[in-house]
Amino acid sequence: MPQAVGSAYAFKRAKNGRVVIVYYGDGAASEGDAHAAYGFAGTLKCPVVFFCRNNGYAISTPTSEQYGGDGIASMGPPHALNTIRVDGNDFFAVYNVTKAAREMALQNQPVMIEAMTYRAGHHSTSDDSTLYRSREEVMTWKSKENPR
Repeated sequence: MPQAVGSAYAFKRAKNGRVVIVYYGDGAASEGDAHAAYGFAGTLKCPVVFFCRNNGYAISTPTSEQYGGDGIASMGPPHALNTIRVDGNDFFAVYNVTKAAREMALQNQPVMIEAMTYRAGHHSTSDDSTLYRSREEVMTWKSKENPR
């Protein structure tokens, strides 16, 4: 994330009308680099969109054990970031908020999007999510119209 903000700052100084978007998961939002990037972007008003996919787990750690407060979006305002929370399973909603976020970023107003979604599968080939999620939880999400 710091590299993305550095690029956005370079774009701002070059006045080239470009915006950077950086994609990451809720686990990465708990890292120190994330907060450094948020602070730099907000302080220097960089043309950047932070797009966080919040699937409820940082590998096996539930979000309730990652941070306090109301999700990742609540981390934006203290860093002077505009924030948008969206249903990450709704393609059109994601498209529309990303388009709106780009417009804000073009005005040197950094934006954080928190896309609320769910990871129905394992985190990786070395992960066994049945060790920390119930079958019922996974089946509830899989039964929804658009689980992925």
